[in-house]
Amino acid sequence: PKTDIVFLKVHKSASSTVMNILFRFGETHNLTFAFPQGGGFQLSYPYHFLARFVQGFSPHSPRRFNILCHHMRFLQPEVQKVVPSSAVYFSILRNPVQLMESSFVYYKGASAFSRVRSLEEFLRQPQRYYDPSRGDRHYARNLMTFDFGFNPDGDVSPERVQLMLRAIEASFDFLLISEYFDESMVLLKEMLCWDLDSVVSFPLNSRDSSTKSSLPAHSVERLKAWNRLDWEIYTHFNRSFWERIERHIGAARLRRELRALRARRAQLAGICLQGTGSVAPKDIKDSSLRPLQHGGARILGYNLKQGLDGELERTCRRLVTPELQYSSLLYKKQFPPQPP
Repeated sequence: PKTDIVFLKVHKSASSTVMNILFRFGETHNLTFAFPQGGGFQLSYPYHFLARFVQGFSPHSPRRFNILCHHMRFLQPEVQKVVPSSAVYFSILRNPVQLMESSFVYYKGASAFSRVRSLEEFLRQPQRYYDPSRGDRHYARNLMTFDFGFNPDGDVSPERVQLMLRAIEASFDFLLISEYFDESMVLLKEMLCWDLDSVVSFPLNSRDSSTKSSLPAHSVERLKAWNRLDWEIYTHFNRSFWERIERHIGAARLRRELRALRARRAQLAGICLQGTGSVAPKDIKDSSLRPLQHGGARILGYNLKQGLDGELERTCRRLVTPELQYSSLLYKKQFPPQPP
């Protein structure tokens, strides 16, 4: 099994669920994490990543961390200073149409969105609301491009786009696709040589469907044009994702692996969860399992069954622990507070 991993956590792309998978694997195998200084939750995002943002990093010591997975803006030469050279690099992408719709709800307070009532209104005249000099501009344009370290207002000529795609291919071993999450988990399991339970998960940080809306066709076309760089990244790596599945797994084994993954998830849901699945924030009984609520989104969570025995309770709890709580718990384990 691969134990040295860099995961670029792209915003609003099922990346919190992937992060939970990495947290659980790292905790189970006693691996070290490259945590933000002081136990924060982002590596000085939205600035480009620097090795000194990591707690315990020193340029004078050869110490390396097994897993780097907190939000950052990618800069590979700096990343290479904190992880072993053998690290596997991967990320996850989302269709830019759904990504921007999610971003609009989640980052409603961002400067570009704060004066508009709807995403459609923004897309009719984006230049009226969007200021490329503002520090939070990336939430409103080419968010994936920005997270990968590139300029979200950059040139969209075919030559520049090709350079960007080639740079991503040179840095990352593979990219997953959030619309095909289960297929992505089968590929992740294959590429990292992990077992099934390591990649089984419940969706985390997902929104209540009441805050989701679909766009009319003309707005979708405007959105693609406005997020042209993201669209180029997504379509290119969506294609290579399926080529990789075909090459490494094949259609027949993919079907078998998907059946096994879904059966195990359903089995764990039956063992661990009250009811049939996720619940609204107000219905989460254990406050330590309540996810952070952000912007106009309502983020769902879970209730565990009562009376689970020790080890099983621990397994179930880890599956549904929200990102911030789990990160804090692992940080305290890795950097125990010093007695006064």
